[in-house]
Amino acid sequence: MLSVDNNKKKIKVGLLGAGIVGTGVLKALSKHDIIEVKKVGVRDLNKKRNLPKEINGSTLTTNLDDIVNDPEIDIVVEVLGGIEPARELVTKAIKNKKHIVTANKDLIATYGAELFDLAREQNVQIQFEASVCGGIPIINTLKQTLSANTFTKIMGILNGTTNYILTEMLNKNESFEKCLKNAQALGYAESDPTNDISGKDAAYKIAILASIAFNQRIKINEVYTEGIEKITPVDIQLAEELGYRLKLIGLAAKDNDNRIDIRVHPAFIKKTNPLASVFGGNNGVLVRGDLVGELTLIGLGAGELPTASSVAGDINLLVAQISHSGKPHPQFICQHTDYAKIKPISESINCYFLRIKTEDKPGVVGQLGTIFGKNEVSINALTQRGISTDKTASITLLTHSVKEEKVQNAINEIKKTGSVKQIENVIRVLE
Repeated sequence: MLSVDNNKKKIKVGLLGAGIVGTGVLKALSKHDIIEVKKVGVRDLNKKRNLPKEINGSTLTTNLDDIVNDPEIDIVVEVLGGIEPARELVTKAIKNKKHIVTANKDLIATYGAELFDLAREQNVQIQFEASVCGGIPIINTLKQTLSANTFTKIMGILNGTTNYILTEMLNKNESFEKCLKNAQALGYAESDPTNDISGKDAAYKIAILASIAFNQRIKINEVYTEGIEKITPVDIQLAEELGYRLKLIGLAAKDNDNRIDIRVHPAFIKKTNPLASVFGGNNGVLVRGDLVGELTLIGLGAGELPTASSVAGDINLLVAQISHSGKPHPQFICQHTDYAKIKPISESINCYFLRIKTEDKPGVVGQLGTIFGKNEVSINALTQRGISTDKTASITLLTHSVKEEKVQNAINEIKKTGSVKQIENVIRVLE
């Protein structure tokens, strides 16, 4: 807990938003006698909220401009979510030379470059620990504790909603659609879960982590993104049988040409991988550095108090700097301005799992083998799994490591053969 001499001036904070995360932040800040929450911006003054007793009617306001323009407020905390009005308000606050703490991964991943440049011009900081993985202290760990490392890879389970759904599909052998509805009923998924299940939320987060780890900016529209909508219980069970676990993975790695291979997609990962044991709404991040080797951080990726923990930690960090020097520490100011060269997904190298529905007749397996061989795709294992009532066979295969472009060329050729009814799924295998 931060404490202060009673003769010292308190640091004044303005909060944009008093939803689930905002309420948690206010509870956390109520423990600190050096911090005064001067104003809290809300949409509805009459809404019932479980706020600390220090927050009363005179603290709440619906005029959010009053917060970002208040000359007495030192730190503006943005927990509104979404792009607008958060972007406009944060921009105004920075121009008014206020430090920013935000939990907004959409904002940082999409408009971080312009906001960080503006903050550097105004000599203020933007802290954003809570924008990735809720209560897991991954951002400041990369910036501070592991700053001596040269990073080669970051991979993680970065979205709790999808991890909860995949965990339920594994444990209950139920469809994606049913597990999604259950997740919505229990509050693990939004009524509109598109950003989560499409992989977009995880893409924001891996873009943020990659920009820190590799000291280069990432354009969010260049992050290859694929969600879990096509995943079935069959895929999950086959992964288990083969010694893997199916997860939605965000991956960023640097190749020999200094390009960044950055993507989000379902993947088979080995059960020995620490991320394979991250279940339910938890998140996990695996980092590989030249000094530390591999390090994995696991914890709650969302929720009122875990996220508030990260927001309050950022506020404490700023308060300590303001109280002692009044200036932001250079280590916490974004210094890089170059954009990363992104490796196209077609050039990525992976193993692949394919599930193919074919006619049940002699020569089909040989035909598939010929097509894969012609496209320089080496098959590691192939299994035919019985005959369906419609006289079709299910063939599953694993490839050796190969460039994505070659696999896609083979798939396109396979689709043209009359004996193949459907490519039921193609899932990358991360070794």
